[in-house]
Amino acid sequence: MVLDSFDTSTLVAAEALGRLTGEIRAAGLTLEESADFAAFEQAAQASEDQYLMEDFSSRFFDLHASNAFWIGVRDGEGKVASLQAAKVEDLRDRPLAVFWQQQQRRIFADPTGGTARLGGAHAADAFELSGRIVYHGNLWLRRDLRGRGLAEKLTQTGFLVALLKWQPDWLYGLMAETNALKGFGLRVGYRRFAPRGTHWIVPPAHIRPDDWLVWSSHADLVTLARNISARLTG
Repeated sequence: MVLDSFDTSTLVAAEALGRLTGEIRAAGLTLEESADFAAFEQAAQASEDQYLMEDFSSRFFDLHASNAFWIGVRDGEGKVASLQAAKVEDLRDRPLAVFWQQQQRRIFADPTGGTARLGGAHAADAFELSGRIVYHGNLWLRRDLRGRGLAEKLTQTGFLVALLKWQPDWLYGLMAETNALKGFGLRVGYRRFAPRGTHWIVPPAHIRPDDWLVWSSHADLVTLARNISARLTG
């Protein structure tokens, strides 16, 4: 049939996103998307964990609507209940690991005057990942809302927004080993895993040296969207 040649991935992702946000709203929460990272920093620093990743700080990066977004969630009283952010990099000229060598050293190692030492034995797959790559991170969910499946739905919401905005070749994150081993990465939609992400000889004081590289391809994200739609209609 002629219709079989049509690409339906955008419609599938949009449908899945609509269903996810509907379920989140049904839990009494509202979502907002923004590219104002000054506001993101204020919200992150005011959260109970005061969790702001350098990757999403205006101290280190120029973040704007064309290359980054963040999603905030508020409860029925208007209080911030969750945050997450994503940004896209055009890495057609170099793999992710080479990008890390430039970026991580600039952020963490150079400012410390040599206290932190970045190695070169990053996850082997990071030397193969190139193209249009999205980094997803700074995920935070208020403690009283955890354990209800919201973390998975919120993370998947961020994945699908990134898919619709940028159609990336890859989307990745760095996940604490304990969370990876508990299956959190699989539950949210990552489909590929490597036991070490960035390699630190001497890590910065606030950086975990055991973080896993977790990632999905464009096809994985489309499959995730299809599975969400099938699950929520079943």
